[in-house]
Amino acid sequence: MNKKTNPKFYQKIKARTVFISFVIAVALTSCTKNNDELTAEAQANALHQENIKNGRLGGQDITYERKNGMNFFQGDIVLSDKQLAGENSVDKGGASYSRWPGGKIYYTVASNMGSINANKITSAVNEYNSKTNTQWIPRTNQTNYVEFIFGSSSGSDGWAHIGYQGGRQTISLDQYISVASVIHEMGHTVGLYHEHSRKDRDQYISIQWNNIQSGQAYNFNIYNSGTDIGPFNINSVMMYWPNSYSKNGQPTIIRANNTTFTYNRTGFTTGDINTINTMYP
Repeated sequence: MNKKTNPKFYQKIKARTVFISFVIAVALTSCTKNNDELTAEAQANALHQENIKNGRLGGQDITYERKNGMNFFQGDIVLSDKQLAGENSVDKGGASYSRWPGGKIYYTVASNMGSINANKITSAVNEYNSKTNTQWIPRTNQTNYVEFIFGSSSGSDGWAHIGYQGGRQTISLDQYISVASVIHEMGHTVGLYHEHSRKDRDQYISIQWNNIQSGQAYNFNIYNSGTDIGPFNINSVMMYWPNSYSKNGQPTIIRANNTTFTYNRTGFTTGDINTINTMYP
Protein backbone atom coordinates (compact mmCIF):
# COMPACT_ATOMS: atom_id res chain seq x y z
CA MET A 1 0.00 0.00 0.00
CA ASN A 2 1.34 3.36 -1.04
CA LYS A 3 1.51 6.10 1.59
CA LYS A 4 0.45 9.59 0.68
CA THR A 5 3.14 12.28 0.73
CA ASN A 6 2.57 14.94 3.42
CA PRO A 7 4.07 18.33 2.35
CA LYS A 8 3.86 19.74 5.89
CA PHE A 9 5.87 16.79 7.14
CA TYR A 10 8.75 17.58 4.78
CA GLN A 11 8.56 21.26 5.67
CA LYS A 12 9.01 20.38 9.34
CA ILE A 13 11.98 18.13 8.55
CA LYS A 14 13.55 20.86 6.42
CA ALA A 15 13.00 23.44 9.13
CA ARG A 16 14.54 21.18 11.78
CA THR A 17 17.49 20.45 9.47
CA VAL A 18 18.12 24.16 8.94
CA PHE A 19 17.80 24.84 12.69
CA ILE A 20 20.16 22.00 13.61
CA SER A 21 22.65 23.20 10.99
CA PHE A 22 22.44 26.70 12.45
CA VAL A 23 23.09 25.38 15.97
CA ILE A 24 26.08 23.36 14.75
CA ALA A 25 27.44 26.40 12.90
CA VAL A 26 27.11 28.56 16.02
CA ALA A 27 28.76 25.89 18.13
CA LEU A 28 31.67 25.60 15.69
CA THR A 29 32.04 29.38 15.60
CA SER A 30 32.08 29.52 19.39
CA CYS A 31 34.68 26.78 19.58
CA THR A 32 36.84 28.55 17.01
CA LYS A 33 36.58 31.81 18.95
CA ASN A 34 37.43 30.10 22.22
CA ASN A 35 40.38 28.36 20.61
CA ASP A 36 41.61 31.66 19.21
CA GLU A 37 41.31 33.27 22.62
CA LEU A 38 43.09 30.35 24.25
CA THR A 39 45.84 30.51 21.63
CA ALA A 40 46.30 34.24 22.19
CA GLU A 41 46.39 33.70 25.95
CA ALA A 42 48.89 30.87 25.58
CA GLN A 43 51.09 33.03 23.34
CA ALA A 44 50.94 35.89 25.84
CA ASN A 45 51.84 33.53 28.69
CA ALA A 46 54.68 32.04 26.66
CA LEU A 47 56.03 35.51 25.88
CA HIS A 48 55.74 36.47 29.55
CA GLN A 49 57.58 33.34 30.63
CA GLU A 50 60.28 33.98 28.05
CA ASN A 51 60.86 37.42 29.58
CA ILE A 52 61.14 36.09 33.15
CA LYS A 53 64.76 36.17 34.26
CA ASN A 54 66.78 35.16 37.30
CA GLY A 55 69.35 37.52 38.75
CA ARG A 56 70.96 38.72 41.95
CA LEU A 57 70.16 41.87 43.86
CA GLY A 58 72.23 42.74 46.89
CA GLY A 59 73.58 39.19 46.97
CA GLN A 60 70.10 37.64 46.89
CA ASP A 61 68.69 35.52 44.07
CA ILE A 62 65.61 37.22 42.63
CA THR A 63 63.22 36.82 39.73
CA TYR A 64 62.35 39.76 37.50
CA GLU A 65 60.85 40.51 34.11
CA ARG A 66 62.83 41.90 31.21
CA LYS A 67 60.67 44.06 28.93
CA ASN A 68 61.18 47.13 26.81
CA GLY A 69 64.89 46.93 27.56
CA MET A 70 64.35 47.33 31.33
CA ASN A 71 64.41 45.06 34.37
CA PHE A 72 61.11 45.08 36.29
CA PHE A 73 61.11 43.79 39.86
CA GLN A 74 57.80 43.26 41.73
CA GLY A 75 55.88 44.85 38.88
CA ASP A 76 56.82 48.53 39.01
CA ILE A 77 60.42 48.70 40.29
CA VAL A 78 63.06 49.16 37.59
CA LEU A 79 66.52 47.80 38.41
CA SER A 80 69.67 48.81 36.56
CA ASP A 81 71.94 46.17 35.05
CA LYS A 82 74.57 47.34 37.55
CA GLN A 83 72.25 46.64 40.48
CA LEU A 84 71.52 43.16 39.16
CA ALA A 85 75.19 42.36 38.53
CA GLY A 86 76.58 43.64 41.82
CA GLU A 87 77.69 41.54 44.75
CA ASN A 88 79.51 44.39 46.49
CA SER A 89 77.72 46.13 49.34
CA VAL A 90 77.75 49.44 47.48
CA ASP A 91 75.44 47.86 44.91
CA LYS A 92 72.90 46.67 47.44
CA GLY A 93 69.37 48.00 47.21
CA GLY A 94 68.75 50.05 50.34
CA ALA A 95 72.46 50.70 50.92
CA SER A 96 74.32 53.99 50.41
CA TYR A 97 74.46 53.37 46.65
CA SER A 98 70.70 53.87 46.48
CA ARG A 99 70.52 57.09 48.50
CA TRP A 100 70.38 60.48 46.83
CA PRO A 101 73.31 62.63 47.96
CA GLY A 102 72.14 65.08 50.59
CA GLY A 103 68.56 63.92 50.06
CA LYS A 104 68.30 66.25 47.06
CA ILE A 105 66.40 64.85 44.08
CA TYR A 106 66.44 67.02 40.99
CA TYR A 107 63.57 66.43 38.60
CA THR A 108 61.98 67.52 35.36
CA VAL A 109 58.61 66.79 33.75
CA ALA A 110 58.31 65.62 30.13
CA SER A 111 56.65 68.13 27.82
CA ASN A 112 53.88 65.67 26.85
CA MET A 113 52.83 64.98 30.44
CA GLY A 114 49.72 67.17 30.34
CA SER A 115 48.30 69.43 33.01
CA ILE A 116 46.41 66.73 34.94
CA ASN A 117 49.46 64.65 35.78
CA ALA A 118 51.66 67.73 36.11
CA ASN A 119 49.33 68.93 38.87
CA LYS A 120 49.50 65.52 40.56
CA ILE A 121 53.29 65.64 40.44
CA THR A 122 53.25 69.09 42.04
CA SER A 123 50.97 67.81 44.83
CA ALA A 124 53.20 64.77 45.44
CA VAL A 125 56.38 66.87 45.42
CA ASN A 126 54.83 69.19 48.00
CA GLU A 127 54.09 66.18 50.21
CA TYR A 128 57.72 65.07 50.11
CA ASN A 129 59.14 68.55 50.59
CA SER A 130 56.86 69.40 53.50
CA LYS A 131 56.89 66.07 55.36
CA THR A 132 60.23 64.37 54.71
CA ASN A 133 63.92 65.20 54.77
CA THR A 134 64.17 64.70 51.01
CA GLN A 135 63.91 67.73 48.77
CA TRP A 136 62.58 67.45 45.24
CA ILE A 137 64.05 70.35 43.30
CA PRO A 138 63.31 71.40 39.68
CA ARG A 139 66.32 70.59 37.53
CA THR A 140 68.39 73.25 35.83
CA ASN A 141 71.55 71.61 34.43
CA GLN A 142 72.18 68.75 36.88
CA THR A 143 73.38 65.51 35.28
CA ASN A 144 71.86 63.24 37.96
CA TYR A 145 68.11 63.70 37.92
CA VAL A 146 64.66 62.15 37.53
CA GLU A 147 62.36 62.76 34.60
CA PHE A 148 58.63 62.17 34.98
CA ILE A 149 57.50 60.64 31.70
CA PHE A 150 54.02 59.92 30.36
CA GLY A 151 52.92 56.28 30.30
CA SER A 152 49.53 55.09 29.07
CA SER A 153 46.66 57.41 28.16
CA SER A 154 44.13 54.91 29.52
CA GLY A 155 45.87 53.33 32.51
CA SER A 156 46.22 54.23 36.18
CA ASP A 157 49.61 52.68 36.97
CA GLY A 158 53.25 53.74 37.03
CA TRP A 159 56.80 52.52 37.50
CA ALA A 160 60.12 53.95 38.64
CA HIS A 161 63.83 53.22 38.95
CA ILE A 162 64.76 52.21 42.47
CA GLY A 163 66.99 54.56 44.46
CA TYR A 164 69.80 56.74 43.19
CA GLN A 165 71.42 55.33 40.06
CA GLY A 166 73.16 58.34 38.56
CA GLY A 167 72.48 60.06 35.25
CA ARG A 168 68.93 60.36 33.97
CA GLN A 169 66.36 58.02 35.48
CA THR A 170 62.62 58.00 35.07
CA ILE A 171 59.24 57.76 36.74
CA SER A 172 56.44 56.74 34.38
CA LEU A 173 52.86 57.84 35.15
CA ASP A 174 49.65 56.79 33.41
CA GLN A 175 46.88 59.27 32.73
CA TYR A 176 44.58 58.19 35.57
CA ILE A 177 47.13 57.48 38.30
CA SER A 178 46.23 58.89 41.72
CA VAL A 179 48.34 61.38 43.65
CA ALA A 180 48.98 58.72 46.31
CA SER A 181 50.28 56.33 43.65
CA VAL A 182 52.55 59.09 42.33
CA ILE A 183 53.90 59.31 45.91
CA HIS A 184 54.32 55.50 45.80
CA GLU A 185 56.42 55.61 42.62
CA MET A 186 58.47 58.49 43.99
CA GLY A 187 59.03 56.31 47.05
CA HIS A 188 60.82 53.79 44.83
CA THR A 189 63.01 56.60 43.54
CA VAL A 190 63.85 57.55 47.12
CA GLY A 191 64.90 53.92 47.70
CA LEU A 192 61.82 52.22 49.17
CA TYR A 193 60.79 48.69 48.25
CA HIS A 194 57.28 47.27 48.74
CA GLU A 195 55.97 46.78 52.25
CA HIS A 196 54.73 43.26 51.54
CA SER A 197 58.28 42.07 50.75
CA ARG A 198 59.69 42.84 54.22
CA LYS A 199 61.47 40.02 56.04
CA ASP A 200 58.94 40.10 58.90
CA ARG A 201 55.84 40.23 56.72
CA ASP A 202 54.61 36.71 57.55
CA GLN A 203 53.98 37.81 61.11
CA TYR A 204 51.39 40.29 59.83
CA ILE A 205 50.08 39.13 56.45
CA SER A 206 49.41 35.87 54.64
CA ILE A 207 50.02 35.50 50.91
CA GLN A 208 47.21 33.59 49.19
CA TRP A 209 49.31 31.81 46.61
CA ASN A 210 46.39 29.92 45.04
CA ASN A 211 44.72 33.20 44.04
CA ILE A 212 47.75 34.65 42.23
CA GLN A 213 47.84 34.77 38.44
CA SER A 214 49.93 32.12 36.73
CA GLY A 215 53.56 33.17 36.44
CA GLN A 216 53.24 36.12 38.85
CA ALA A 217 53.98 34.47 42.21
CA TYR A 218 57.58 35.74 42.23
CA ASN A 219 56.24 39.27 42.79
CA PHE A 220 55.29 38.19 46.32
CA ASN A 221 58.69 36.87 47.39
CA ILE A 222 60.38 38.33 50.46
CA TYR A 223 63.31 40.63 49.70
CA ASN A 224 65.80 39.49 52.35
CA SER A 225 68.61 41.81 51.26
CA GLY A 226 66.59 44.95 51.97
CA THR A 227 66.69 46.80 55.27
CA ASP A 228 63.46 46.85 57.29
CA ILE A 229 63.01 50.18 59.07
CA GLY A 230 60.42 50.55 61.80
CA PRO A 231 57.42 48.25 62.32
CA PHE A 232 55.45 46.59 59.51
CA ASN A 233 52.79 49.02 58.22
CA ILE A 234 49.84 47.48 56.39
CA ASN A 235 48.60 50.99 55.47
CA SER A 236 51.96 52.10 54.07
CA VAL A 237 51.87 54.00 50.79
CA MET A 238 54.32 51.31 49.61
CA MET A 239 51.92 48.40 50.31
CA TYR A 240 50.53 46.16 47.54
CA TRP A 241 46.76 46.15 47.06
CA PRO A 242 44.91 43.20 48.73
CA ASN A 243 44.00 41.80 45.29
CA SER A 244 47.23 42.56 43.40
CA TYR A 245 47.74 40.02 40.58
CA SER A 246 44.55 38.16 41.51
CA LYS A 247 43.39 35.58 38.96
CA ASN A 248 39.90 35.17 40.35
CA GLY A 249 38.96 38.41 42.11
CA GLN A 250 39.84 36.93 45.47
CA PRO A 251 42.47 38.50 47.76
CA THR A 252 46.11 37.65 47.21
CA ILE A 253 47.04 39.25 50.54
CA ILE A 254 45.12 38.95 53.82
CA ARG A 255 46.05 39.49 57.44
CA ALA A 256 48.03 36.79 59.24
CA ASN A 257 44.91 35.97 61.29
CA ASN A 258 43.14 35.04 58.01
CA THR A 259 40.91 38.12 57.91
CA THR A 260 40.73 40.46 54.95
CA PHE A 261 41.68 44.11 55.12
CA THR A 262 40.65 47.26 53.31
CA TYR A 263 43.54 49.28 51.95
CA ASN A 264 43.07 52.87 50.87
CA ARG A 265 46.24 54.37 49.44
CA THR A 266 45.73 58.00 50.37
CA GLY A 267 49.30 59.17 50.94
CA PHE A 268 51.99 59.05 53.58
CA THR A 269 51.47 57.38 56.93
CA THR A 270 53.53 58.40 59.94
CA GLY A 271 55.50 55.19 59.46
CA ASP A 272 56.36 56.10 55.85
CA ILE A 273 57.61 59.52 56.92
CA ASN A 274 59.70 58.04 59.74
CA THR A 275 61.21 55.46 57.36
CA ILE A 276 62.24 58.07 54.80
CA ASN A 277 63.64 60.37 57.46
CA THR A 278 65.66 57.48 58.92
CA MET A 279 67.12 56.88 55.46
CA TYR A 280 67.77 60.60 55.00
CA PRO A 281 68.56 62.03 58.47
